Amino acid sequence: MNPIAIFAATHWELQAVRRGLAMDRVETIAGVRCHIGQREDRTYWLIQTGVGPTAARSVAERVLTAQPMSLIMSTGFACALVPAQVGDLIVGTSVSSVHEERGWMMGSDCVLCDETVRASVLIVAQDAGLVTRTGTVVSSETVIWRAEEKHRLQRVTGATGLDMESAALAEMAQERGLPMAIVRTVSDLADEDLPLDFNLFLRPTGWIKGLQALIGHPSSLVGLNRLRKQSRVAADRLTEWFQYYAETGRASHRSPR
Repeated sequence: MNPIAIFAATHWELQAVRRGLAMDRVETIAGVRCHIGQREDRTYWLIQTGVGPTAARSVAERVLTAQPMSLIMSTGFACALVPAQVGDLIVGTSVSSVHEERGWMMGSDCVLCDETVRASVLIVAQDAGLVTRTGTVVSSETVIWRAEEKHRLQRVTGATGLDMESAALAEMAQERGLPMAIVRTVSDLADEDLPLDFNLFLRPTGWIKGLQALIGHPSSLVGLNRLRKQSRVAADRLTEWFQYYAETGRASHRSPR
């Protein structure tokens, strides 16, 4: 069997993948809940990490220590830093962390995504009729919610997509000599602000401050509704890609070294 670890940050992203991949059972490995499915010679392990690099690194390390894998895939939603449409597929060629210290800087942790796996990903996308944007993905420790910051980050990095977890997952893959793949769908665009500073919700008392911000700016409800609709489109496209991925049987990848 060739076990494939598929990591998604949130419940909504995980559910989108589950609709595309038939899961047979749920197991708890090293304290982590894993959805497991099998098709022909492949076994899929679908795992929710939580939001951000710290959560992703912690969960991935626990699972990968307890269960050998042959491929790590980072999936879910992403921000497009280049011209794109909501629902387009972002396929990573490489990934790096980014940090904001008097200006955006790329980390020294660049990891290349596996070329053989990427070729398979693109073929599946073509079969599914999905538009793809291929390039570097950068991962931030915080939610970048202002269009101005997104543009500034793109100018510095030249990146195609932005998320929060892929760089941490790539670090785990590199440490274990595993191929890495990034397959995400666009949920927000470079030219648009998010309706709220979602970093408020990631802090220990964040929900209170987040709700206060929402109450203080009721116009944010319009933006939240727009983001909800965009996330639904992104989820539907992610489901479609995973359906084709399972059906075509294209999952070429190297065995772990």
